[in-house]
Amino acid sequence: MNRLEFNEVMKNVGINNPLTTTTGIYNSSEEVHYWQNIAIYFGGSYFTVVKGKIPLEVANIIYEKYPNNPYEIRVDGGCSDWNPNERCIDDKYKKDIQEYVEQNLNDEEYLEKCKKARKNLSRRVNENKYIGTYHIDTKEGLVILLLEMKDYFARKQGLVETEVKRFDELMATINSRILKKVNPYISTYEWMKSDSKNSEIFLRTVENDRKTSFGKQFRNAIDKFDKVVNPYINEKIDLDEMINYLSKVNISSDVYNFENGMQRENCCQIHITDIASENEVSYYRRPDGFSYQLMYILGNQQYLSVLHYYSTRVEQDDIGEVIYINYFGDNIPQEIDVRYNITHGVVGKTCGEKSSITLEQKEWIYDELLKAINLASTITIDNMQKRGYSKQLTQNDQ
Repeated sequence: MNRLEFNEVMKNVGINNPLTTTTGIYNSSEEVHYWQNIAIYFGGSYFTVVKGKIPLEVANIIYEKYPNNPYEIRVDGGCSDWNPNERCIDDKYKKDIQEYVEQNLNDEEYLEKCKKARKNLSRRVNENKYIGTYHIDTKEGLVILLLEMKDYFARKQGLVETEVKRFDELMATINSRILKKVNPYISTYEWMKSDSKNSEIFLRTVENDRKTSFGKQFRNAIDKFDKVVNPYINEKIDLDEMINYLSKVNISSDVYNFENGMQRENCCQIHITDIASENEVSYYRRPDGFSYQLMYILGNQQYLSVLHYYSTRVEQDDIGEVIYINYFGDNIPQEIDVRYNITHGVVGKTCGEKSSITLEQKEWIYDELLKAINLASTITIDNMQKRGYSKQLTQNDQ
């Protein structure tokens, strides 16, 4: 979760009343939202902090409803698999522990008393038990916790429980509003044309590719890869209503204007993850270029990463437009690490010497791009396009 996502969640669940600020976990000043004697604030990095008395009943509902904790709702800010029944407290237990701290006991005595206090806690009724802190890593997880708590308080007052039923509709609204701010519809060419420093080099590279028949095919394959990684720039498909595909993919987005000492407005990142397979595509608009990325699980400890990006960072040793193909993993039959710098016409391993690319090498990269298009399509196009449309994966539809 990022700060943009946190803010949109709080607005849309109706808890948008920051009263003060606090020092975040990473020494950042964060707005705190107070609701039902619970403090909620962004942790300054990748998670939200929820502090107060979160009823054990709510914690157990979430723990049982979402096995394996896919939304990273972490009890006490600990591991994803922590059981709330083993981490809950009540006011009596909290008071006992505080007294033991003040008694200046030695370690052995202190641990023995804490063990006894935990045993006594287990004998008391669950009604007064609670979780003191949650760390929540995803916007979906934060929405789930807040809606479950709203229904809990309604239940205690004998009111109709309506909040949890709103989850799908609420997530569609939140994601839509975030994407509106991110503006994912800016194409590669639009972004690079507005870059006064790099547009000429990039456009010249594209023009050189299109001077030959195979060069046109290669460039069309690159464009197709970009448009399946970021389907919002794909004019060949009609995306479904967001509420209809959020059960199939998770979308995380953010905006920023500063990165690695460079500044430019309207930079962004978008990550689309297939929920069933956990395969992911990512799209970045960066101050010095762009990046389209595919991360795909091929099998047991076997992975494929394919990138198309433009960068001016000297430390990467591949300034310009680049295709990167990497097969890796503990069980991969043959690890492959290839970076093709299209701008300079050279190819080689990430940390190795680069040499002029041959036609045979370029044909191999072209074939790998077509494979990557098909794999990326299973994440985005297959899940997100309207029913009744069939995807076209050949380069001829560009």
